Order: sequence, then C-alpha cells, then structure tokens
Amino acid sequence: MEHPVWKFESDLTTRLLAWGVLSLLSGLYLWFATNEFGQGFGIQAVVWGAVDAAIAFVGARSAARRKSTAGPKKEALFIRKVLWVNVGLDILYVIGGIIVFMWEGLFWQGTGWGIILQGVFLFFFDLFHAIKTPVEVE
Repeated sequence: MEHPVWKFESDLTTRLLAWGVLSLLSGLYLWFATNEFGQGFGIQAVVWGAVDAAIAFVGARSAARRKSTAGPKKEALFIRKVLWVNVGLDILYVIGGIIVFMWEGLFWQGTGWGIILQGVFLFFFDLFHAIKTPVEVE
C-alpha cells in the first residue's frame, strides 16, 4: 500500500497549480481591464501565478522521480521543512507588500496589495500543509 505522503504531495502540488492558474487568469483580466490600481494588482497576480504554477509543475515532476528513491519518512520531512521555510518567506512577502503599498500612486498601492494577498494566501497555504504533512511511518 502506498504511503499517504505521496498522495499528500500530489494534492499539494495540484492545489498550488490551481491557485497559480486562478491568479494568472484573474491577474490578466485586472492588468488589462482596470485602472492603475488594478493594473498593479493584476501584474502581481500574473507574476505570482506563473511562479506558483511553475513551482507546482516542477515539484510534481521531481516528487515523481524521488518516489522511486526516497523513503516516505524522508520525503515527508523534506516536504515539511520546505513548507516551514516558505512560511517564513511568506511573512517577508507580506512585509514587502506593505512597504510597496506605502509608495505614492495607485499603481504602487495595487502592486502592494497584490503582494500582500499572495503572501497572506501562501502563508496559510504553507502553514496548513506543513502542519498536515503525514510524517508518521506506518
């Protein structure tokens, strides 16, 4: 029977890919169909969405390769470590977004809010998955 960590990892990358695609598509709309605030926000959504989708794609491919060589406990600990590092980075993203938001102009305020939204979402996404990573070996 397959260890739950492999299903967890597949679900994790699928969810990240879905968020990335949603961000990318909504960002394209905002970038081209709204005012300066929406354009700044939209550009951030497009960039973060593309990066998140790429991370999900590469993560899924590398997990498939590791499945044949890594044990489930080692894989689970690796996933959890990466997620906890990301939680720390997510806090820095939110702080960076707050700083950008304080710059003058609607474009920069939209850009700041775009960074803040992505950072907050990713903080809770990474935190939830770090806590739920199935580390116990049966």
